[in-house]
Amino acid sequence: MKPIIVIGSRDADFCLFARHILQQTGFETLLTTNANEAIAAARTGGVRVILLDGRLPNAVSACENLRNDASTAGLRIIALVGASPARQCADFMNAGADESFVRPLSPVHLLRSLSSFSSTTGIPCEQLSCGEIEMHVSARRVWRRTVEIHLPRLEFGILLHLLREPGRVYLRHELARAAWPAGIFVDPRTVNVHIGRLRKALTSVAPGDPIRTVRGVGYGLFGNDRVGTEGSTDAT
Repeated sequence: MKPIIVIGSRDADFCLFARHILQQTGFETLLTTNANEAIAAARTGGVRVILLDGRLPNAVSACENLRNDASTAGLRIIALVGASPARQCADFMNAGADESFVRPLSPVHLLRSLSSFSSTTGIPCEQLSCGEIEMHVSARRVWRRTVEIHLPRLEFGILLHLLREPGRVYLRHELARAAWPAGIFVDPRTVNVHIGRLRKALTSVAPGDPIRTVRGVGYGLFGNDRVGTEGSTDAT
């Protein structure tokens, strides 16, 4: 069965163009014209990706709903932004989008983002690990105790940075610079929120929290999962 991509947009020309490109490269598509239709279509069997046009009313809310719904939380969400791209990009990223692209959308960039669904890319994959956690970087895949975990772009970027040097405590602004797109202001409290989401994802498949919070400093990843949040009074 071919992977299915849901396209949420009122732009008929864009929908037809995207459907043609995607069908020519091995995907099936479902076209929707409002946020509720996109959410409903996302629950269809075989759906792997949601492409949301930022001009669609309530697109950001739809992204957040999809990410917080257990039945759609593992889907890849790609946002298409236009006017005020930095603000829209930040909104979509904070709502749980994996990627965001500025209109007009380059087919090459879109297909590159979808390359992890192809088994024939032949791209060597850097692997990082710490304790029970393993990451295949270019394939954007993460496992804990051999159970695969889907992480949105921001959580993936934070974990990637933590995995580069396990045991090191990173300042919040360092994690923001590593995980968020350039030019976007990130409040330290926003980093706390996404650390909380990352912790929830990691502990959903196995007990023990591998992320340590150092009060007033930042966060680090440790192989001994019993470390948890020792010495911290942060909410996350």
